[in-house]
Amino acid sequence: MKTLLAFNGSTRSDSFHGRIIRALPALTPDAVRIAEFDLNDVPFYNQDLEGDRQPAAVVAMRAAVAEADGIIFAAPEYNYSYSALTKNTIDWITRPMGAGALRGKKVMVISVTPGPGAGRKVTSTIAEILPFLGNEVISVVNAAAIHEKMDANGRITDDDLTSALRAGLAAFS
Repeated sequence: MKTLLAFNGSTRSDSFHGRIIRALPALTPDAVRIAEFDLNDVPFYNQDLEGDRQPAAVVAMRAAVAEADGIIFAAPEYNYSYSALTKNTIDWITRPMGAGALRGKKVMVISVTPGPGAGRKVTSTIAEILPFLGNEVISVVNAAAIHEKMDANGRITDDDLTSALRAGLAAFS
């Protein structure tokens, strides 16, 4: 069984990115499971907290990344960039530089938005950064008008979005 670890770059309880992560298990190939890591207890990156001083949430996050077969960033676009939460997550799991838990992992980047930009600035920025940090970005999925592409039960109702997510998840195989 492959495990894909998902990070939601929004802390909003009913964020579109959380809803997308919760919809992914219905789209995964057989023998793949999605695990979402809760970022609420992860502090802002601080180099003083490295080594023996790592907070428990950081230790758990790094261990989960190390054990995962692939990583999914569901990253909202805030002010034409990615959220502080997304950046903070990347900072913690790529340290120490060149040897962080994220290094060598395949990554899928998803950004969905109610606005017309579809989060393309976010996904292109993250897709540019991650190879520098030793990762292969295997899939990028963007969707605008996301509020029109999911039903009240959190199911994706848009065929193009469903196909893009399925293809991205299959690329981890």
